Amino acid sequence: MKSNKKGRGALSAATAVAAVLSFGACDQIQSLWKSEPKTEAAAPAPAAPAQGTIAMAKSQPVELPKSLAPEKPPVDENKVLAGKVKSALGADPVLKMLAIDTGAADGVVTLYGTANNKKNRDRAGRVAAGVPGVKSVKNELVIVAGS
Repeated sequence: MKSNKKGRGALSAATAVAAVLSFGACDQIQSLWKSEPKTEAAAPAPAAPAQGTIAMAKSQPVELPKSLAPEKPPVDENKVLAGKVKSALGADPVLKMLAIDTGAADGVVTLYGTANNKKNRDRAGRVAAGVPGVKSVKNELVIVAGS
């Protein structure tokens, strides 16, 4: 195998040049760190305020929002009515033991779930109809013995 000494010399020269340039750049960076900050003649330094006073910059007035609290979402009247019916059913000592769910749409309340007999199914319909705001009741309770 032949060795190419000519190629090694060029590589060494390039390495030496890179080293010299990088050391030169280090001096320039250090000189930037050590130099004093330059003051600009175009912008004179503001006069220091007297002791005990506060200087305020002149600026445009900023309009603040009326309320920083987030806006509340609109109230869903159907959910409110269904909740009232559910509470009325839960307040009845016989019906609170049954698995009854409610839904509402424009004043029409629908009862879902199970009742243990026809008497309690009808009772749930009457209690729901007695809640203020209920226009009609769709009683879809299923009678399941032992429920």
